[in-house]
Amino acid sequence: MRVGVASGRYATQIHEALTQRIGIEADIVPPDADAKKYDLILAVDDEIVPAGTETRRYITHHKTQAPEWNVVAGRHLLIAAMDKGITNPVAVPLPFTSPASVKPPQEGVALLQDEPREDLRAALDAAGHQVLNINDPQVGIVIDSAQSTSEIEPLRKAMSEEKVVVAMRCNPAATDTIRHQSDGYLISGYDELLATVQELTTNNFERKRVGFEARRTIAATNWARVTRALLLNNRNGMPDLEQFSCLPARQRWKHRLGHAHKWHSGQYLDDGYIEFDGETVDVRNLSQIRKMSIALAIGRRDPCTNDS
Repeated sequence: MRVGVASGRYATQIHEALTQRIGIEADIVPPDADAKKYDLILAVDDEIVPAGTETRRYITHHKTQAPEWNVVAGRHLLIAAMDKGITNPVAVPLPFTSPASVKPPQEGVALLQDEPREDLRAALDAAGHQVLNINDPQVGIVIDSAQSTSEIEPLRKAMSEEKVVVAMRCNPAATDTIRHQSDGYLISGYDELLATVQELTTNNFERKRVGFEARRTIAATNWARVTRALLLNNRNGMPDLEQFSCLPARQRWKHRLGHAHKWHSGQYLDDGYIEFDGETVDVRNLSQIRKMSIALAIGRRDPCTNDS
């Protein structure tokens, strides 16, 4: 399988993740490349892609205009993806890799959003908190003041740098990522925001704890997961983990897969199909390891269970 990656943001990260997969050749391609040479073109947001073959996109911004919203960087984007006509969109968090910190998060405060918020600046100034540039090394507390959906990238980038993000509960981009008082703070109004900032600027331990948890949250994501979701064909819910014979695990997968659970008793055909009750699913585009996993999953390996 040969895959083209549209040149632009994250092209290098996606290309590296693809080259680590078995049976895949990948190239970073400009917009005027010959698309017919590729089985698939991967892109991010509204990047321009070569015309002539299927395109799958990773969507990180809620204002993206492209029609292909196959994989999105937050659960709040799934509804918009379905509105675009994607029948089974997948949500995979946006990865970020930041250099190792050399010191704990500092007590400086910055605003995440680019638009001016003079009312918030005035409130912070009146409370004795100077608002710094977000790239200032003294910044360890970042405020996302968006009252609706904000951008995911700057929020997750700040978290990856061990900065404590304080965001609004009405912002779905923030609530998708932040666990309140674990790896960030979700607040409802300015009074609560000012109280939270005051606590963080004076409590070094809490600032360090939440900053560490924020970085760990982002570190749990990677580009291999993003590319895997982009490569999955038709999102039919392949039962690749159904080889587990532990009953609780099998019950969770049955609930999660829903209609796709029937495939655990299907037949894997050598030419790259799964067959069950007159229906077939094409798995030829999956890697050898993935196809082997599926073949084992539906092979009734466990004689002690009736549904293995």
